[in-house]
Amino acid sequence: MDSPYRNFVDISGIGNSGKSAVVDLLREVDGLYVPEYWFEFDFIRVPGGLLDLRHCLHEDWSPIRSHAAYYEFIDVVHKMGCDPAPWDLLGLLQSTSQRYDRHFRGQFRTLSIEFLVQFKVASYKAEWPYDGLNGNSLVRFVRKVVRRLGFRKNLARDVLLLDGKNFDYAAREYLEKLYSLIVPTECDGIILNNGFEPFNPEPGLDMLAARQIVVTRDPRDVYVSGLNHHNVSHEDANLLAFDNDGMNKSFLATDDLDLFVKRYRLYQDKVFSGSRPDVLHVSFERLTIDSKIYIKKIFDFLEINSSRHTKANQFFDPERSAKNVGIWEYYSRQDEIRYIESELGAYIFHR
Repeated sequence: MDSPYRNFVDISGIGNSGKSAVVDLLREVDGLYVPEYWFEFDFIRVPGGLLDLRHCLHEDWSPIRSHAAYYEFIDVVHKMGCDPAPWDLLGLLQSTSQRYDRHFRGQFRTLSIEFLVQFKVASYKAEWPYDGLNGNSLVRFVRKVVRRLGFRKNLARDVLLLDGKNFDYAAREYLEKLYSLIVPTECDGIILNNGFEPFNPEPGLDMLAARQIVVTRDPRDVYVSGLNHHNVSHEDANLLAFDNDGMNKSFLATDDLDLFVKRYRLYQDKVFSGSRPDVLHVSFERLTIDSKIYIKKIFDFLEINSSRHTKANQFFDPERSAKNVGIWEYYSRQDEIRYIESELGAYIFHR
């Protein structure tokens, strides 16, 4: 991983896939910055975030889309970045609770807006009806009245001219500067936890000159470990993931077996299946059962010398993780397991 810049590595999955095992493995390597297991820097992939801005300014530019993306990006920056005090009711209403300013030493919003404004070439006053699509309904009504009264000039908006031809270079510089606030200088790699998802990783990979490891897992174990613990027996509750509180796994749709199957199949079918040297697919089961082989494969992929693996087994314990393989065998409702096997046979792990 020798480079004058830090290397970004995204560890991704489709939910409850065991990607934390890879994250924990990389936590044992000297010179890598690995975030807490619960921290996902969603700003890259959320609607209106970094990748959407890239699409509108760089991949599929138009005056309407680039103008709208500029303001949507600002809105998302403030909602995800603000860190309001307990008594700041307006701030609490605006915040989406990520509080990235707190995580990035109070600089997230400042650096994000600095990054954005560099793409602004100019602005001018003109009628621009498209802003009204996302505006307040009362404001929209008032503007209609003003227009009918003949005061069209008063409705002119600031129309932005934006050019994102150097977007990828600027985005990497921006994220390097942002992460330099929290990453020690001796670290040459930065791990992103589900930074830009496994479905269409190419824009994120190209933007950051990054690499991605996608972790997959047997749907039977995904289902059992992700069940709603309010609706399972005491015996089955012992099979749930350690961080399963009954709601944080609800996105898996395990409350409805048929929906779970549809979701799993759709997500797996949408996972990027092209051939790129910067994408590695890893089976959670293989990583835990054939750990030596797959640890080497991961290190080779990331060009990490094994001598840097100085904290082996301190965070990723293959024997302990292997206990999470085949938990479906102990699940009391084996008829549900048979249904998953009949519907998702192509994704079943075979020893």
